[in-house]
Order: sequence, then structure tokens, then C-alpha cells
Amino acid sequence: MRWLLFLCIACSFTAQAKTELTILVGLDKPPYIDLNDSSGYELDLLRLLAQKMGYDAVFLHVPNARIKDLMLDGRADIATLQKPDPTQQKLYFSLPYIRYQNVAASLASKSLQLMQLEQLKPYSVVAFHNARTLLGPEYQQLVRFVVNYQEVANQSQQLQMLLLERCDVVVMDRNIFYYYAKLAGQSMQPFDIAPLFSASLYSAAFKNERLRNKFDKALAEVQQEPVFTQLQLKYFSEVNQQLQEPAFQ
Repeated sequence: MRWLLFLCIACSFTAQAKTELTILVGLDKPPYIDLNDSSGYELDLLRLLAQKMGYDAVFLHVPNARIKDLMLDGRADIATLQKPDPTQQKLYFSLPYIRYQNVAASLASKSLQLMQLEQLKPYSVVAFHNARTLLGPEYQQLVRFVVNYQEVANQSQQLQMLLLERCDVVVMDRNIFYYYAKLAGQSMQPFDIAPLFSASLYSAAFKNERLRNKFDKALAEVQQEPVFTQLQLKYFSEVNQQLQEPAFQ
């Protein structure tokens, strides 16, 4: 009888554990992640995907640089914002679930006419934190020759510096730039937006292959539903999350 009672309790804990997915996500980064009310495009999308997988999402917010290490330490079920790494044998990577498009924004009144990265050299450029590392070797090499280059962690500060003409160009994600411009009461007319960078597609990482497969299946389904467009319009006011075609069978 005691053995049967122990088995029932153990099964109960196991079933309870499987109702939630702990997801490692980044810190405050509206419109993707807003810690004020746990909203944002990425959080809402991940909640929806977890729900389709049969779970409730529980978010663990940490700096992006720590996400993979914490995942490898077994601190969560899912690690977000990862680039698939074929040399990483301990993780399974999903299809891309989110798209970032970095741009070079300047005041339209300056008429900089930016068409390629090399044209940034004579200007004062303010980029987001770690842009030098994240935007690839060509950008990393280029910024060594930019007249005045700096990176800041507070992205709303980038917009203010641009509006106050304390810099010529800001480098940041298109959706983040639009978010802060709208918050500051600015229309898009005063700005030139130059897409000098390739889009960045990010995957989620798992230690469980079956869980990864369920995530890919849920993602493929969501992309075919109206809610996928609705989420983009809600947070970005445009549809710009073009991901590669899911290949889930």
C-alpha cells in the first residue's frame, strides 16, 4: 500500500512538471520583450507556441550572453535567440522563429544617402550594445575606421542622440527604432532608414529532440494562422517576420 501511494505521488509530480516549459529569454527589449507587463512580440509568440505544444510558458529573463550556458547547465527547457551550431552536440536547434532586421537610421534633413557599409566611415555612429560582435566580421572591421563610434545599452538613448544631432547615424533593429520613435511622438518622415545589414534569423535550442520537434510543428502551424500576422501588426504595425519555409513533415 505504501509502495502504491509513493508511486501515485511520484506520477503526480511528474505530470505536474510536464505542464510547464521554462524558457530562457532576454531582458527588457520592447517591442519584443517588455518587462513592465511581461508582453511583447517574442513573449506572446513563445506563449502561443508553448500552448500549442501543450504547456504553459514560464520565462526566465537573463542577459542574452548567458542564455546558452544556462541551457547547457540544464536550467531550462528552451533557450531563445540562438544561431544553429553544427558543432554543438548537446543541443537541438529549431527552425527560425524570429527575425531581426538591423538598419542604419539618420535624419532625412542630412541627406546621407547611405547605400553600403563603407559610407559610414566619415560619420558619428551610435550602435546597440555588442553590435561590433553580432553584426559580423565586415562590420567589426569597418567600425575601426569610423570617425566616431560608440555602443550603448539603452536603445532609447540612441534615438535621443540622433534627434539632438549628437550623432549622425544609429544602428539598431528596425522594429526597436520604430518603437522608440513612436514613443517619442515622431513620425517616420524625419528619418532615412538604410537596410545595410542582412536579416538575422534566430532559432530556439533544446536538450530534448522530441521537444524541439514539437516546437517546430507548433511554429509551422502558427505561421499558417491569422494570429501570426495579428501579432506583428500589434507590436510592429507592419508584417516583417518573413521566416524560411518550415520543412516539418
